Amino acid sequence: MAMNHNRKSVLGAALSIALLAAGPAHAACFGMQIHSHRGNGQAPENSLGALRAAYQGGFDGVETDLQMLGDREWVVHHDQTTGRVVRTAAPAPVNSLRSADWRAARMSLRGVATGEAPPFASDLASLASSYPQGTLNAEIKTVAACQDVGALVQQLRGEVGHGNWFLTSPVEGNLRCARQADREGYLGLIVLDPRNAQALGNSRATRFVATHAQAPRLDRNWLSNLQGRVGAPVGVHVDARTLDANRKLLADAAALSMPVFVYAVEGDDALASALQKARRATGMWPSGAIIDGGAEAFCAKLR
Repeated sequence: MAMNHNRKSVLGAALSIALLAAGPAHAACFGMQIHSHRGNGQAPENSLGALRAAYQGGFDGVETDLQMLGDREWVVHHDQTTGRVVRTAAPAPVNSLRSADWRAARMSLRGVATGEAPPFASDLASLASSYPQGTLNAEIKTVAACQDVGALVQQLRGEVGHGNWFLTSPVEGNLRCARQADREGYLGLIVLDPRNAQALGNSRATRFVATHAQAPRLDRNWLSNLQGRVGAPVGVHVDARTLDANRKLLADAAALSMPVFVYAVEGDDALASALQKARRATGMWPSGAIIDGGAEAFCAKLR
């Protein structure tokens, strides 16, 4: 399907920044896009309050998470179950809930109930539409059918009028489905590093995986194949440890005009250290960083 001109022009400008073309990002961080991870930490993660504060906080974009309920409505939530941030009648898998369950749920911040309702994707789109200069970076967390991914693309296209949004996922199939519905929009593959398995929970199984795992190998051939399977424009979103293990990643991706966004399971200090190390080794910064704290404070760590 053809993209509307507004979406093409807005995302084209964002990608020019992401590919380190001329001109600084809004956060003025060495040309990198700086995105807020699940919103401002003073409100429940992925709540409208947290995401609104991030849009207003000097970031180039806001990263958030999308999952689908049992009745195929898309909602904003990170965990596979409720209980930690979103409280339902009893902890339950998100994909087992209905829209009525989601409307009745309430959010909590570090274990304290706030009374705020968890958002639907439509609420997220309405919020994002009010901030045309801030990119909505939305991750599809789970495996979804192509028709459901296509419906999400159509929803965002219809409800975020300025067009400044993109989708990411750790599931490549989700991106291929999104490409069928969106021939020109940017898509990002989140490359999970199995050495970070304990981030999913500290158990015997995750400790075993983390101890014995090796870093993903992202060479130019791998990147080129990904580009062929998903279709350009596509990029990779990697953990700082993955970046460190793939010393040629930034140069290889730049040669293929593929953005690289970096986050760190271990936090902003670890991310800043990894970016500085990559800069010293390659003379390059990545296209963007996804951070937990404030944009200004993070960028100051890099100077």
